Amino acid sequence: MEGEERAALSIIEFEVLFRKNHKFLCMVAMDYVHDPYIAEDVVQDFFISYWQRRDLVQLNTSFEAYARRAVKYKSIDYIRKTATTEKLNTRLTIIEEQAVLYQEQEDQELQHQRYIKIMEMIQSLPQERRNIFILHAMEKLSYTQIAEKQSISINTVKTQLRRAYTALRSKTLGLLMGIF
Repeated sequence: MEGEERAALSIIEFEVLFRKNHKFLCMVAMDYVHDPYIAEDVVQDFFISYWQRRDLVQLNTSFEAYARRAVKYKSIDYIRKTATTEKLNTRLTIIEEQAVLYQEQEDQELQHQRYIKIMEMIQSLPQERRNIFILHAMEKLSYTQIAEKQSISINTVKTQLRRAYTALRSKTLGLLMGIF
């Protein structure tokens, strides 16, 4: 199939070349890529490329030698491309992990700042109101329990809690709006 016969490569002749060399070329590719599916793809790509360029390819050696060399280089190209892609994926993964850690640290810092602001707002309440609020909100005591513990009426507890929550809401709203 050299010279004039080469220029007239028919689909039948191509099929013969494919059937005769396919398994051998897959083994050649396997030596490099170590994956039968990828080796199959590399060989498939070689045959497609060869068919598309059949009129341009001039063989100085046997088809088998040409094909073996071409599959070897296609396998090496695949490995290079894969290595580059893996490096990029690794870098992206590292960047994403760093972004997640940074976001978590930022969130923790934000929560800490919010906690400090809330504690400052609670501390800004008048002493008696703050004590009643802490007993209710943090120690989970009922109105009756707070009234008994503070020696005040239940209505005073209700009034002081209402005023505490109103003050905290307005300060929180101001904080959210950036006024505080």
